[in-house]
Amino acid sequence: MRLLTAIALTCAAVLCLVIPAGAATVTSSFNNWVYSYTVTPAPGEAIKDFHVYANADECNIGHYYFLVLPAGWNFTVVQLPAACALTWWTTGDPLPVGVAAQFGYTHYCLPCCHSWILTASGEPNPLSPAIDGSWNHQSEACNIPPEYSDYCNGGGLVLAPRYPTMTPVENSAWGAIKALYR
Repeated sequence: MRLLTAIALTCAAVLCLVIPAGAATVTSSFNNWVYSYTVTPAPGEAIKDFHVYANADECNIGHYYFLVLPAGWNFTVVQLPAACALTWWTTGDPLPVGVAAQFGYTHYCLPCCHSWILTASGEPNPLSPAIDGSWNHQSEACNIPPEYSDYCNGGGLVLAPRYPTMTPVENSAWGAIKALYR
């Protein structure tokens, strides 16, 4: 009997190490300047905050229009030393387990793939301890439209605005025309 108990406990321990714990599902899309996110909490996750990291240059809250968020949730941007966190949070109840919640905004910059985290602090603090994040989802596609996939891509990431890449005036078609009149 002890041998069977030892085998059962060993198998249970090995399975716990091999099979990952439940993880939220987080997806994103980009269509006609509209960025959309769907967050579906897994059992055991009390999600009260959703943070998407973008370039530090994208931290002007005035550039985010037509916000989409669950009732009772808030949106802000948080400037960090090397990034900007687009942050949705609530001081109310966490997202219901297994129910998809919609987040989004309109922003007039092209998309790139960025990391994200889910926290339970109930405040706009992207440095709160994470419940889940992009590092746990490396096998999931970023879902970047094909026309932008040369710029960025990566497993587990979501779409967010990318600060426009500047083109030196000499390399642009308009720059060549202007150079003729200098």
